[in-house]
Amino acid sequence: MDYYGILGVTEQADAEQIKQAYRKLAKKYHPDLNPGSAAAEAKFKDVVEAYETLGDAEKRKAYDEKRKTTGTRAGTGSGNRAVKPDMDIANFTKDMEKYFGFSFQGGQSGKRAGGNGGKKNPLDVTDMFEAFMGMK
Repeated sequence: MDYYGILGVTEQADAEQIKQAYRKLAKKYHPDLNPGSAAAEAKFKDVVEAYETLGDAEKRKAYDEKRKTTGTRAGTGSGNRAVKPDMDIANFTKDMEKYFGFSFQGGQSGKRAGGNGGKKNPLDVTDMFEAFMGMK
């Protein structure tokens, strides 16, 4: 998560600039001023988390060091959420089938005629949804 981006400050911002940005955003997204807004509540939590990190000199230093080692900078998104270019989704799917005993693709595996080998994906809630909605 890019705490500088959340607060809308630069990496060179001093403690007072960070504090002012936090107060402005905390007031804007505070749950009491946005009752029932899940988006505002989520944004408020992000703002608080960003300020707790950047507002403390030691936590900010550790955060900045981590950003340097991971290569994450403001505006580039979260470095730990990127998909690695050498990641093979087919192997991931095979591993999931091996460990969980079913295909997450719902039997749409093009490599094997049997698909799941007759096993239903326990995470598939289609039947329950259709029954609830009166579709079946």
